[in-house]
Amino acid sequence: MALTTRQTSLLIQQDWTKIYQTFQSADFTSYDFETLRKTMIDYLRTNYPEDFNDFTDSSEYIALIDLIAFMGQSIAFRSDLNARENFIDTAQRQDSVFKLSRLVGYSPKRNVGANGLLKIDNVSTTETIYDSNGTDLTNVVVNWNDVGNDNWQEQMNAILNATFVNTQVVGKPASQTTINNIATDTYSISIVPGQTPVYSFTATVENKTMSFEAVSSSTTNSSTIVEPPPIPRSIFTILYRNDSLGNGSNNTGFFIQFKQGTLNKIDFSLNESIPNRTVAINFNNINNDDSITNISPNLKSILKKSSDLKD
Repeated sequence: MALTTRQTSLLIQQDWTKIYQTFQSADFTSYDFETLRKTMIDYLRTNYPEDFNDFTDSSEYIALIDLIAFMGQSIAFRSDLNARENFIDTAQRQDSVFKLSRLVGYSPKRNVGANGLLKIDNVSTTETIYDSNGTDLTNVVVNWNDVGNDNWQEQMNAILNATFVNTQVVGKPASQTTINNIATDTYSISIVPGQTPVYSFTATVENKTMSFEAVSSSTTNSSTIVEPPPIPRSIFTILYRNDSLGNGSNNTGFFIQFKQGTLNKIDFSLNESIPNRTVAINFNNINNDDSITNISPNLKSILKKSSDLKD
């Protein structure tokens, strides 16, 4: 008999009836250990009563059935678990939810903290500063667009000029640009050397006290207002915006950028130069705008060595 003929006879003519009967009597709703074990024993009793009749718990054949039932339960559990991960309604793993969302064109992101601009309503100083009329401005509160003070703008500029770095005064900013048709100037404020240019404050939003931080602003190489990396020993910047609608306009005046949340710091050491290294940062509630912004000199040296190795 040719090999092809023998295989065809074996698979179709001789075994088709047995395969059909086997599937017909199979219980496909059996998933747990006890049900699988009972189903297999019932199947043997029905189809092989003469060949197998040792159903005592101490029988080695029953031990094999127990082992097969255990494996069947494990496979059924994992198959069901994997099937659940294929549907957005039942998926439990975060990675599965992300992959399913990408199928419909949605890219999941972490939460985005609130941010915006705070307009400076008034200023005061403890330094001895005089306006052009010789008025001592020490501890005097100067309000923006104060209708009761004809000299408010000069006094406010005098106080602000005292806070700016030596190379800048009102009218001579660090940079100038136009954002959303509003002229925007950037001024740098002198801060304590070595201090991180971030200042925390709290505010009540819908009867809930929340943490915020005043941060620097940058418009360099950007069509929007962004926060530069909050590197220690860097400068703190504020903005002057003028929409040409007068000092009473909400978009005219000095502004400070703010962001919701609290800036955290974590130190870690890298003693070896390994290409494509990743470092896990185990913090909760990291928002979608957070990133590593400060690299120590030692880390820069290691990164330089890594790049040299790649070259």
